[in-house]
Amino acid sequence: MVEPGAALSTVGALIVKNLELKQIWYKLQQEKLEEYVNDFFQDCIPEEIPLASPHVLKKALLEALAEFLTTIEDELFECDLTGAEIRDTYEVAIEQFIRDDDVKTLLGKAFEIKCRVIDANQLRTIWVQRYSPDMPTGFNWDWIAKQYVKVVKRIIRNSPELEELLKLEIQESIEEQLREIAGIPPDFNLTKYQEGLRERYSILNLSSLDTTGCAYNELKLWQVFIPKNVRQVHQIVPKLYELPKEHQRRLRESHLLDTEISIEELTDYKQVYSQQPICSIREIIKDKDNYPYLVILGDPGSGKSTLLQYLALDWANSTPNDANFQPIPLLIELRTYMRNRDAGQV
Repeated sequence: MVEPGAALSTVGALIVKNLELKQIWYKLQQEKLEEYVNDFFQDCIPEEIPLASPHVLKKALLEALAEFLTTIEDELFECDLTGAEIRDTYEVAIEQFIRDDDVKTLLGKAFEIKCRVIDANQLRTIWVQRYSPDMPTGFNWDWIAKQYVKVVKRIIRNSPELEELLKLEIQESIEEQLREIAGIPPDFNLTKYQEGLRERYSILNLSSLDTTGCAYNELKLWQVFIPKNVRQVHQIVPKLYELPKEHQRRLRESHLLDTEISIEELTDYKQVYSQQPICSIREIIKDKDNYPYLVILGDPGSGKSTLLQYLALDWANSTPNDANFQPIPLLIELRTYMRNRDAGQV
């Protein structure tokens, strides 16, 4: 059985064994590199992963750096420098360059799922502004950047363990994109909001009742609420014509009620209404195609607020994945809002 440390000692060795710059890699290979790994992969792998998989990430890091040193050296040879000139003139500066925090971040970006090329102009600028001597005339940073990304993609393909880690980032990326499509800000904490709704509305509100001596303080709304059944009204709402005459008159004056109808007509309307199929209010609410907007009306105490709380809890009790694809309930209690507004709290 090969120990992780032994495996790491050979990572990239075949790549660098003939390099003029191999001493840079050998120094890195002997270091622990925890901080280097964290800086390198910070933008492409979730924060908790490096602690769980240090061997896999360090192995990928060393191989990527070996390839990066190879591309730099190849380009220096293309500029007609000798091996001795590369070592004597550029070795110290190149070692400092690959330890630069900004360079680490740039090189790590090649491991991002959608990365096709890293920023060659930024690599060039960092070298020009921070390191000397200047690269020789004709040194091609664009080729360096493109070639490096190609070899990184090969490293990923050849490492099932690394590919598995990156799948976690793919999943997070997909979930974030889906939430953006759904109109949910990526930094919105759905789970926390679900917890808040459950804490606020799970317990049935019996504050208007005298519950002295009764164990009602833990009565769950979810356990006792039954969504109402409804019927579709095609002509008139019979209940409106059961209101007192004075109320009917005011509604007619406001054009909210048709002209007065006879008792016989009302009886016929009631019969038609009673023959309509019954369905749950939940079915109506979920039918977004036919009912994109709904207004819940009812007498005081008829269950309007309780229905809305129930719907909010229904969403709050769904799984986070399901919640991503559903509208987020925003339940505003107007009496609470007005009280807070009058108190200067909103």
